[in-house]
Amino acid sequence: MQDRAVSEIGKLEFRKNADLKPFELYTEEPYPNKVCRMLLVEFELNGNQIQYKGIDQTNVNEENYIKFGYRKGSPRGGDIIFTTKASGDFTKKLNTLLNIQFPNLIEKAEKVEPEKVDFYKKWKVAFTENRELIDKNLTAAYDNLGKDGQKTSAYTLTITENGERGLLTNFLSVQKLIEDNGVEGSYKKYGAISKGKNNTCSICHHTKPLVFGFASPYKYSTVDKPGTVSGFFNQKKNWINYPICEDCAINMELGKNYITKNLTKSFFGKRYYLIPKTIIPGDLNSLEDALSLFENIEYKRKNEEQITSAEDFLMEEIGKINNNIFNLTLLFFEENRTTKAIKIKMMLEEIPPSRFRKLFLETPKSINDNSLFKDLDNGYKNKQRQDLRFSFRLIKKFFEDNFYEITYKIFMGRPIHQKELHKRLMETIRTNHNRKMKGETYERGDLLIGKAILVQEYLKKLNLIIN
Repeated sequence: MQDRAVSEIGKLEFRKNADLKPFELYTEEPYPNKVCRMLLVEFELNGNQIQYKGIDQTNVNEENYIKFGYRKGSPRGGDIIFTTKASGDFTKKLNTLLNIQFPNLIEKAEKVEPEKVDFYKKWKVAFTENRELIDKNLTAAYDNLGKDGQKTSAYTLTITENGERGLLTNFLSVQKLIEDNGVEGSYKKYGAISKGKNNTCSICHHTKPLVFGFASPYKYSTVDKPGTVSGFFNQKKNWINYPICEDCAINMELGKNYITKNLTKSFFGKRYYLIPKTIIPGDLNSLEDALSLFENIEYKRKNEEQITSAEDFLMEEIGKINNNIFNLTLLFFEENRTTKAIKIKMMLEEIPPSRFRKLFLETPKSINDNSLFKDLDNGYKNKQRQDLRFSFRLIKKFFEDNFYEITYKIFMGRPIHQKELHKRLMETIRTNHNRKMKGETYERGDLLIGKAILVQEYLKKLNLIIN
């Protein structure tokens, strides 16, 4: 498991953001690395009356997203406060605001700022009275964003008082809702509360007065199905399986957010997290150096004009790292489009940079000079004949339907049966020939055969092929 590595990245983030309030630590960026088009449903307080004023919009990015208080909630209960990603269907989300989020806000205010309860109730009344108009105006504003703007859009409530626009995070009750949800997510799930007392944390290995059962950011086990937790399907006792203290839970939340924003990569269409783990546990200085290396690689990638494959480029640059301070885990995942929950497809755990060097630099270099591959490929930009060169893209070409399996074997040095390899190569060549016979788009036969030989030579050079 890589939760220690995630937690240590979170420690670095906590060190950088030590002055943030608790709710700010749990606030999420709606669209990491992208500008969010935030639609503002505006109200105004005049004396004792709250009036709906219309729709405005602003841009939200990494510099100002905390002010808007976005935190993803559940598909059934909506997001934690009414800052919500837009999808075009506003009716359901407005129902959630009136039936769940406003009542939650009023209930929280009764505990933390009772003097504001009447204010929130009046705001709800104003919203209810203008609900149909708000729905209509939001829909029109969303339509005006265009397709590109809609993909990264969201909406929230604002209220102007004494000429100053106030955002939701200006209010203590809203801040507490975000903070409490961040903490509750570590122990409250599936309708169960999983807490333990005076137990050793699985991350920091210190005995803590309170530990939680649902704090891991990535789900290595499914604790909502029978047979996967201690206590015979009693989720309350999941803290026995994997206890995590509150400090480590916060670090893991921050670490997960950093990884989502900065270390989410794509490997020929397969998304993955690139997670560094220092050789010496707790070596935050080395971890910071590792993260700086990846920032430099990303900067170089964005500014390098001659890159033909961003995937190969990243792996090659990792292979050029000549130190032994960290290993890397590649956590491949798929995301549910509706719930946004991730499903782990494969983990390549603790791969040293030297393995990347072997796979993406040394071995390709040793086979690319074969005369069989001379003047065989079409040029990248000018379409002139050039030598065929190995790219991991060729692996995906011949092993599309079991790409995870073959990638795991290559990275981990597991054997590949020659009969299975030849079957895969021939299936692709035969399919290509059938396309040609049908008049469909196909690849030159000599080029495809050259690619098949190149893949075979690559695997042979790695000593992976067995009879």
